[in-house]
Amino acid sequence: MEVVENANQAKVKKRKGRRPSGRVTMQTIAARVGVSQATVSYVLNNKAGARVSAPVRAEILRIARELNYFPNEAARRLAGARSRTLGILQLYVRHSVLAGWWSSEVMRGIADAGFAQGYHLMIYAMSEDVREMCLNAVYSGRLEGLIILAPYKDEPLLKELSDADVPLAAVGAQQVFGEKMVAVDADNELGGYLATRHLIEQGHRRIAHLHGALNIPNASDRLRGFRRAMEEAGLPIFPELVRESGFLEQRSYEMTQELLQLPEPPTAIFAANDVSAVGVLRAVKDAGQRVPEDVAIIGYDGAPFTQLTEPPLSTVEQPASEMGRTATRLLIEIIEGRTPPERVVKLPVRLAIRGSSCAVSC
Repeated sequence: MEVVENANQAKVKKRKGRRPSGRVTMQTIAARVGVSQATVSYVLNNKAGARVSAPVRAEILRIARELNYFPNEAARRLAGARSRTLGILQLYVRHSVLAGWWSSEVMRGIADAGFAQGYHLMIYAMSEDVREMCLNAVYSGRLEGLIILAPYKDEPLLKELSDADVPLAAVGAQQVFGEKMVAVDADNELGGYLATRHLIEQGHRRIAHLHGALNIPNASDRLRGFRRAMEEAGLPIFPELVRESGFLEQRSYEMTQELLQLPEPPTAIFAANDVSAVGVLRAVKDAGQRVPEDVAIIGYDGAPFTQLTEPPLSTVEQPASEMGRTATRLLIEIIEGRTPPERVVKLPVRLAIRGSSCAVSC
């Protein structure tokens, strides 16, 4: 809470981060950088063919950010200019994946890439009303393109927007419709394979997998990687050890309790994501068992909190922010009338081995 000593001080006190008094214009930025207003306009509007050196461009963007510059949208509309606005649509906000680390990292990457090229962002969290607001913004031209986070495999909105010739990017998917759509994902099948193979290399044979809903592409891909590693090692996949926990901590906790009560419980559990892995860890400890000596655990995502648990959680790290940056760059290529170098991009993942899945000797 901010404490104000008296009314007079409150009137003169400047709060950090406030926009300077008076409207910041392109002319303001031009004066600060020492270039013409036209040069600033070229950079902030990302005009094709403008010959502005990289250092000058970077300085203009830095000063614009420092001064909290924002365009006069009314003047732009009167001049027939573009909105230079991208939409971010979170279809399933109740989904724990989209409520936490993964989505925030993806949006950080989107913001980095979008701002660097002079675009603004509008975020829409899914509900029927918000869906209509978003679609109205798309069809009216207020949004020049739309980025959808983690769509389901059967999400009809992707086809609808593609048929309407809307520039579109999907993050967390690998299927595209039409020439104006791109998709960026992590290599989730490889991630599932690496996680399971690691547990097999530690000598585990009864390995459980708690997966997300299988109409979510990353969940089905990780399950496919789990199956491939087990089959490659010649190990049986026991149906009672493969269960849907929905990426949820409490559901994973309950599922793990059930697994540990089986006549032959698993000695290792590959969780759908890091949030699920925390639920698994709690359940194993509450059952009075040791990690990893009695039950080894590995999660998925690479969230920072995995290093703070006891023991630290092994995980498969996926480049969430880079997924957002890549999707935004490809989408802007389409918006600007260029052909993107790729329309479907699959980024690599990395196995981070920690104490939850491996003895100290690892």
